[in-house]
Amino acid sequence: MKALMTMTLLAAGLHLSVAANASDRNGDRCSTSMLAGRWLFATGIGHQALGGNAPPPADITALGTMNIRRNGDVEGVFDVTFEAAAFRPSVPYTGTMLINADCTGTLSFVTGAGTMRTDSIAVLNRHELWGMSQDPKSLWTYHVRRLPGSIGKD
Repeated sequence: MKALMTMTLLAAGLHLSVAANASDRNGDRCSTSMLAGRWLFATGIGHQALGGNAPPPADITALGTMNIRRNGDVEGVFDVTFEAAAFRPSVPYTGTMLINADCTGTLSFVTGAGTMRTDSIAVLNRHELWGMSQDPKSLWTYHVRRLPGSIGKD
């Protein structure tokens, strides 16, 4: 009887856990509007190709903010360091985000320096995204986390 009760409680806990996770992503269906709010992102160490106003090809890293509107418009600023070349603070960018129901999508943006990029992104939950560049000459990955209290704010 004790084993049956333990199994029942474990099954109930598992069911509640799965339901909470699914409802966190709108029944496992993602949308751009569910991501509206203020976010912070940090890249890993990546590689920047030559182009535009950028320093020569080298490793690169960045840290910044991302404001996502319900319609998918995105804007923010970031600080960037180019290995052995330069640090540039507060570089603005604007763009658009498109999220598919399967929680994958794209982020396309233009920086204040005129550099255009498109990234692949994955929605882990309402509070966390992962991204990577689609440009084979400029490689980076990044992690994005929602700022507390910013759910649904445009």
